[in-house]
Amino acid sequence: MAVKQEMAEIYPPEVDELCDYLPDIDCKKCGYESCVVFAEALLGKKTEPQKCPELSPEFSQLLSSIISLKKDPVPYNTMMEQVPCELIAINNPNKHAPLLITCNFTETVSIIENILTETGTKAFLLPSFTHGYSVDNAVHERMFKAFEIWKAIQKSEVSNKIDKSLMVIPGLAESEKNAIRQLSRWTVLVGPVSGFLIPLFLWENELWY
Repeated sequence: MAVKQEMAEIYPPEVDELCDYLPDIDCKKCGYESCVVFAEALLGKKTEPQKCPELSPEFSQLLSSIISLKKDPVPYNTMMEQVPCELIAINNPNKHAPLLITCNFTETVSIIENILTETGTKAFLLPSFTHGYSVDNAVHERMFKAFEIWKAIQKSEVSNKIDKSLMVIPGLAESEKNAIRQLSRWTVLVGPVSGFLIPLFLWENELWY
């Protein structure tokens, strides 16, 4: 049964999530009392990442790109529009690029693809068949299945395009990590809940290049 709601939740970054990617030393050199307050100011667009001297210029620029992205809610189509479960190459990735798994709800794929494109993130994005459910609803309805992910990997032949069997799944699907790992025999990393933080997650895990 379709999940009926007027707007789809897009999970913009929360302060505590953003703090995971900040120095957490509360040096006050940015002009704020703590990294938490600095994160609040960043998300409120009251300051810039470059104000933190502990962040590299490259990381600051990446964070600026993320903050500038539009984060408006999107209409949730109760007919659950779907995209094909085909591999999407973003920003001309090579064999070192990470593989990101998502659902096959059109709006979710569009948002993630835009985040990666606008931040210059090189990656392979692979929608898994979830009957058009968004990730949160797919997990709730048990539609985010290890078998469908394994099938999408096999069909896309992505293992021939990347140099290691490693995938990143959405943070909302953490409960499915073990099942996916056991069936696929791939290394499975759990990404952030907010898709907007995927580029920072890849940077921190040395999957950015």
